[in-house]
Amino acid sequence: MPRRSVQQRAGFRAEAFVDKAVSDAGHVWNNTLRDFGIDGHIEFVDTERQVSGFAVAAQVKGTEVGFPGDNAAGFRFVCDADRVDYWLRYGRPVVLICVDLRHQLAWWKRLDTWFADPARRARRVVEFDKAADRFDLAAFGSLSAIGVPVGQPLPRLEGSELLVSNLLEVQSFAPVIYSASTPCRDRADAWERMGSNGVFDSGFVLSSGRIYSFSSLQDGALAVLCDGPVTSTPTAEWADTSDGDVLKRFVSLLNFTLRSAHHPALVWHPKKKIVYYQAPPDLSARKVKGRYRGSKGRRFFNPYHGKDDTTKVRYYRHYAAGLYFRRWSGQWFLEINPTYHFTVDGRRDSLYDSEYVKKIKRLERNSAVYQLVRAWADYLQGEDTLFASRDDRINFGTLLTIEADAAIDERAWIPPPEPAPVDANSGTLVAGLWEVTP
Repeated sequence: MPRRSVQQRAGFRAEAFVDKAVSDAGHVWNNTLRDFGIDGHIEFVDTERQVSGFAVAAQVKGTEVGFPGDNAAGFRFVCDADRVDYWLRYGRPVVLICVDLRHQLAWWKRLDTWFADPARRARRVVEFDKAADRFDLAAFGSLSAIGVPVGQPLPRLEGSELLVSNLLEVQSFAPVIYSASTPCRDRADAWERMGSNGVFDSGFVLSSGRIYSFSSLQDGALAVLCDGPVTSTPTAEWADTSDGDVLKRFVSLLNFTLRSAHHPALVWHPKKKIVYYQAPPDLSARKVKGRYRGSKGRRFFNPYHGKDDTTKVRYYRHYAAGLYFRRWSGQWFLEINPTYHFTVDGRRDSLYDSEYVKKIKRLERNSAVYQLVRAWADYLQGEDTLFASRDDRINFGTLLTIEADAAIDERAWIPPPEPAPVDANSGTLVAGLWEVTP
């Protein structure tokens, strides 16, 4: 009598597991009758129950005793060389789904991109991370993304996600904008006039022989810039205007007011068009406290020492951001695009600034960017202290959140992280620099 081997039984059970998992997720499992390294295809069905025509090929492996190297963190699977060659030549994305039949759990890995690395192809070993590579309902967002050709819209799958944007809501502005005639031709002239009194305020704009500001023009640093009576205009007239020139002037006033409110802690970099956190006089690390529960704060300024000589600072990292005021549907926001700035002494730009920034940006993922946006939002919101009140010319609320009707998995469209750079000659990053944790 013919007998079914243990391996055959595990294979049949594993394919049945995958068939059920795909069906439970609302998609279609098409098994391959003649198997040459592909057991079936997962074809995706959208929220309107339309079969999309997009699919990924799958090789399914099951075990009743455990995969090689199995532990709490992961396991590995060794592939045949001819199968690897076949998968890499296949006309669509190929995934390997490994099913542990003892625990009724499965994990997946995309093979055509995994073996695109020559070193991995030579070893023929697929490394699985049990936390990151689970084959469950949440995996189908990533699977559908890799099955759709470049340039085609992704099918809308079941699920939702709360997205936190980089738009910081403006709760309110100072109620009025003051204006007066001025003899100042430009900001340099205004700065020179304020220098005679030794008191400065950058929160103003000049236009057609007049000065405009949220700050009082009758006293304080800006009074010396006026040579006529002071008038006032409700801020709402500028904030809600449809006049392009007035809107441009208002945005300029908001930008200069924001810098004024956070002077001298934030410095404007005219070439990079960003603000960055000012180095303290002693050039020591500076941590800014977070506002939300559990936050330990983040180092907005930090020195980095050489690997060979820990007494010598190689460069200083400053938190930086591109800040842009935007108006949508009558609501004002501050768009926060976090980045970094590198100096050699806290003031002069590093010759390798752009290279350092690019390397960090290549390593950042969603969580890191979110934490940076959150840190900047906390900082800009400000707070009253024992010695000073929060600047109320521009008051910020919270980051805008959006309820998306489809989940987004960044693993579907961002390549795997590169190996961490090592410290060598000038122009390379010091170990730990790309880590954005406090």
